[in-house]
Amino acid sequence: MPNKKYSAGDHITSKCTKCKDITNHTIVAMVGDTVARVVCNTCNGTHNYRNASPKKTAVRNKTAASKSVKVNKIEAAWEDQISSADAANATPYNIKMVANCGDVIQHPTFGLGCVVNTIKPNKMEVSFRSGIKLLRCSVA
Repeated sequence: MPNKKYSAGDHITSKCTKCKDITNHTIVAMVGDTVARVVCNTCNGTHNYRNASPKKTAVRNKTAASKSVKVNKIEAAWEDQISSADAANATPYNIKMVANCGDVIQHPTFGLGCVVNTIKPNKMEVSFRSGIKLLRCSVA
């Protein structure tokens, strides 16, 4: 509220709880010099006064270092799984393929991956260099 003195019956902008928007309101109750309750001129809803000025929210920036640490952990886990598996005999990915845990597959988009888990009736979790993906398959 700027420096203007308000009184009951004056018009003011407020955030309406029914309209979910900032609309014009009529003041119906005051507590001292502060506006207490208002009536929305759009929907006729009565509610407590809510300041129309938007709240400033803190923007949290993720640093490149924290992202790279997470990516490095994912890639390290993937390399451990692929090194213990037979990557030379990777099966090309197909929705109708039968998958078992530990199988190595070659996906056209994600590349080389290792089946981590099978979920009945038709899904598998596959660990790729970019992370774990949920893919369709047939479960043996």
